[in-house]
Amino acid sequence: MYRNGHVGIVLLFLSPFLYTFLRAGRPFLALLSLGVLVIEPLPNRDQRFDGFRNRGTSHTFFTAALVGWLCAGGGWVLGTYVTAPIADWLSTTGINAFTWIVVRFSALDAPTLSAVGWCVGSSGIVLHLLGDIITGPGVQPLLPFSKRRVSFVGLHPDSRLANGLLFGLGAGAILLVALLATPLGSVLQTGLTLLSDIPTP
Repeated sequence: MYRNGHVGIVLLFLSPFLYTFLRAGRPFLALLSLGVLVIEPLPNRDQRFDGFRNRGTSHTFFTAALVGWLCAGGGWVLGTYVTAPIADWLSTTGINAFTWIVVRFSALDAPTLSAVGWCVGSSGIVLHLLGDIITGPGVQPLLPFSKRRVSFVGLHPDSRLANGLLFGLGAGAILLVALLATPLGSVLQTGLTLLSDIPTP
């Protein structure tokens, strides 16, 4: 798929997680989960290096696992040396305004951020593979253990209809999350209620 098709797939995947995190009052986890958008395009960077072919080793489950472990390590470092010290420092200030931040930063400990890092890193690569597997050329996701090429549906990667449809579905899902799980939805609902209360002449 082209970039907009890949982005649409990622947004569709992220929407239930964003909704769950936002409804549970975990905005930092919702923000971190958007890291999938950063990881997902990485497999196509293989074209910039000599000796790598497109849809080769970078488009495999092995790469997904490797990136997942790297992001998990990054999450552990972030939780150990950044969020935990910040939460400790803010808790010692005694400023009530920081309580909300302290509670949420304390929840972002090393094990939690490590798990989030693994999920973000590995799912970002897997979602890219999904976008390429539904096209005619497919990918070889089991390299280096198997050269079997996998292709479902057989869409043309440059199909404007398929890419546009996927992007539209993803954008619609995110808009729905914004309406149901953020203050924007409450504001709109209040506005609609006020409009409906206006007497008609």
